[in-house]
Amino acid sequence: MSSILSDITDAVATVTLNRPEQMNAIDLDLAKALYETAQRLAGEPSVRAVILTGAGEKTFCAGGDLGQFHQQGDEIAAHLKQVTDYLHGAVSCFASMNAAVIAAVNGVTAGGGLAFIGFPQLVLASSSAKFVSAYTKAGLSPDGSSTWYLPRLMGMRRASEFIFTNRMLTAEEAVEWGLVTRVVEDDCLMAEARHAAEQLANGPQQAYGRIKQLLNTSLTSHLDEQMNKEALCLAQSAAAPDGQEGIAAFLNKRPPHFTE
Repeated sequence: MSSILSDITDAVATVTLNRPEQMNAIDLDLAKALYETAQRLAGEPSVRAVILTGAGEKTFCAGGDLGQFHQQGDEIAAHLKQVTDYLHGAVSCFASMNAAVIAAVNGVTAGGGLAFIGFPQLVLASSSAKFVSAYTKAGLSPDGSSTWYLPRLMGMRRASEFIFTNRMLTAEEAVEWGLVTRVVEDDCLMAEARHAAEQLANGPQQAYGRIKQLLNTSLTSHLDEQMNKEALCLAQSAAAPDGQEGIAAFLNKRPPHFTE
């Protein structure tokens, strides 16, 4: 059984973490398969939006597979480096691809599962979803981009509390803390995610990619530097086919048809 399932329907790719018996925990095979899937989708022009979810009804992703890690014995450090190399490569790829990404969080998200909460453009959580860092309970420090995204999403004070105390957030609290976009009833989650993905799939993909780049550098660039980047991206977007189409559609009061 593949640890990652992927399907492309009408320009929307659905990627499913598929280890339900292990609460979709991240092992080497899953990390590697996710990295390969992300690379493939990033290079597939027909993919214009991505939904990321977990198999089963109770868990989105329980984090790293500590049982498998423990089995490595003295090789655990080298093994974890290999796992995180693939995981981080997948995160980076999803974060930089033009297609918008939607996380459909269908249950508990813990530890390394938070890697899949930072980079999406939308995070939809089922009403039963819960979020916890959990790293320090196992004597570990975070990975998967948590220490980069969480301060940006929550603020440093809340991110520190979340990581150091292992406070469990409900779905509603996760919205309040900036971790989640909105809460959806459990039985409506995938339909809502699909609807949002279809809307985004009809949008200007090259412009989306430029917006991702701008947002990813917004907190590390000086004001003038960021505005220079904005000016360059705006000029590129306006001169591109989708920009020309969008401007013409606005002026002629018709819906745009983006093709890039």
